[in-house]
Amino acid sequence: MKAKPSQIEALSKQICSTFKIALIHGADFGIVEDCAQKIIKMVIPQKDEFSFIKISKQHLKENPACLLDEGNSISFLGGRKLIWLKEADNSVVSSVEDYLNYIQSDTFLLITSDALQKSSVLRNLVENAPDGLEIACYNDEEKDIRLTILNALREKGLTADTDVLNLLSERLTENRITTLSEIEKLSVYVGNKQGVTIQDVEAVIPKPQSATFDDLCHQTALGKQQEADRILKNLLVNGEAPVTIVRVLISHFNKLLMAVDLSENNVAKEEILKKVLRANQFKQKDMMATQIYIWKKNFLVKVLQLLLEAEKQTKTTELPAELIIERLVTTIAGIPKKIRRI
Repeated sequence: MKAKPSQIEALSKQICSTFKIALIHGADFGIVEDCAQKIIKMVIPQKDEFSFIKISKQHLKENPACLLDEGNSISFLGGRKLIWLKEADNSVVSSVEDYLNYIQSDTFLLITSDALQKSSVLRNLVENAPDGLEIACYNDEEKDIRLTILNALREKGLTADTDVLNLLSERLTENRITTLSEIEKLSVYVGNKQGVTIQDVEAVIPKPQSATFDDLCHQTALGKQQEADRILKNLLVNGEAPVTIVRVLISHFNKLLMAVDLSENNVAKEEILKKVLRANQFKQKDMMATQIYIWKKNFLVKVLQLLLEAEKQTKTTELPAELIIERLVTTIAGIPKKIRRI
């Protein structure tokens, strides 16, 4: 069965009873992750190390029988099990076919993947299985971003008027996992208040990048370590908060991840640049095009993980925040050289 991410809640009963396998795939890893977490909570609300098993594509390649073995083994504490097969592609089809043919338990198999073409064997296998659910996650459009924001606010018990929603929609136009993270920080800041104000948003969520921030992002992503270091030092001297700089870099590398994914799916260069650059940034299209050519998706995911961890460290460790961001920018700016050597 095919479904959209927005239909997961409506399908909760079937997910908990009828479906035994789900494939979630798409270009936006934030949407894929969000959908996966929703299904995990539905299938195993009280997950533990016995009911929740993660298997990587590489582990499955080295141990082809592990998927079926785990699926047919009983959870030590009883109850339903869920196996999460991550970063899958068509190379796992044979193991998934065996799983569907020989599984003798009600274990739920959750598979997540990058975007798969309509002709993908894995995609068709799950979609056509009588107890299979296939969910394609496409990049959020403006209306989807607004709906994500509204739902996230409701889950936190928060309200916002039209002006606040407009401001949030303007600033939260990136990967969904980043949007949800920003709403989480906003809810902590607001505290016991119900209504979110424009002042709250201004205090927590950074403005779109200024020219100097743009320069830092581009020089870092292009691998220009000395220039990136010089711009960073200027930003810090001028009073920019390290956590703001980290958030701006998160925004940029989310855009770059989306652009690289579109490029890998043969979307025209001009169309990609229109999607990821604002009107006042279009003069930077050549630099962005170079970055799309340089970077690979797996490296970008690792960079985003580093950035999200650094954002936490700026607030939770005794290390000076300035030192954390300086080391981080140097590390990220060194990655393009490594990619070129591969």
